[in-house]
Amino acid sequence: MSSHETPVGHAKIETNNFLMIVLITLVVAVGGLVEIVPLFFQKSTTQPIEGLKPYTALQLAGRDVYVGEGCYNCHSQMIRPFQAETLRYGPYSVAGEFVYDRPFQWGSKRTGPDLHRVGGRYSDEWHRIHLNNPRDLVPESNMPAYPFLGEKTVDAESMPKRMQVLRTLGAPYSDEEIAKSVEDTKGKTQMEAVIAYLQVLGTARTAAPVAAAAAPAAATAPVVAAAPAAGDDARVVVENGMVKFYFASGKADLAQGGSEALADAAKAAKDGKKLQVSGFHDSTGDLATNQELAKKRAFAVRDALVALGADAAQVELVKPTATEGGGANPEARRVEVSIQ
Repeated sequence: MSSHETPVGHAKIETNNFLMIVLITLVVAVGGLVEIVPLFFQKSTTQPIEGLKPYTALQLAGRDVYVGEGCYNCHSQMIRPFQAETLRYGPYSVAGEFVYDRPFQWGSKRTGPDLHRVGGRYSDEWHRIHLNNPRDLVPESNMPAYPFLGEKTVDAESMPKRMQVLRTLGAPYSDEEIAKSVEDTKGKTQMEAVIAYLQVLGTARTAAPVAAAAAPAAATAPVVAAAPAAGDDARVVVENGMVKFYFASGKADLAQGGSEALADAAKAAKDGKKLQVSGFHDSTGDLATNQELAKKRAFAVRDALVALGADAAQVELVKPTATEGGGANPEARRVEVSIQ
């Protein structure tokens, strides 16, 4: 046999489509089992993290609507352990947070932002406005509107059976919780249920926030990132009633004193005033990267305002723009908050 001849066995496989498909399937199956089976015996993937509770009846109904409307097709609920991910969305996801989820919502699709740390970040009213018409809050959003969720009620009678099945699969529901599920969901709209579900996402994990842009806003205390190291250009300035945040190159951390500087603006929003949050960036490097970073900085400021009690519906985010003649000037890397 010459060095250029194909072995008889290989030739048989390569010329038989059915045999090739069977062998490929076998190889993939064995490889998958080797990767997956050990996970069933690891506590980190099978045991709930401390503080995790199964969804309440209303939250569970909201999750069913969320899945039924295909929301998971655009919103991944797995935050990956990369700096860019945790900076924008919050602490990365761990398997112990999802042991009561049936079916799981982990996935790699990302058309809209990840939602696993959205719980507690916005008010119920913000979510209601966003679901009714996303563009009322985010003008560039391409998310469909879901006003009909406010017109449909939850199927309360089906909840006991739904919870009994989940208890069989490991969710620790008590008989009392199952018996009260009809009462807890009767007359509730699907929109109320979806909002209840969104408000609990990611709240069980108590890891420290990595930045104000990523951490869920606590209900009782403002969330503002600690000051970056001295000499990195990050600072906050108040001029003629306008708050200006200046950022270090490549970062979206708020400077120390941010909460104090935003207090008056947040109070104005509570009193019905509109706030405008404008992000600016310098003109060095890639334009798309600069715009994305300016957007993260604007979100950090907006989230700090919401944490201080401002209604997110009163806060308008302006599309990031380059500062004229900005170059690498630190003055160009800023976010401005003005009261309209």
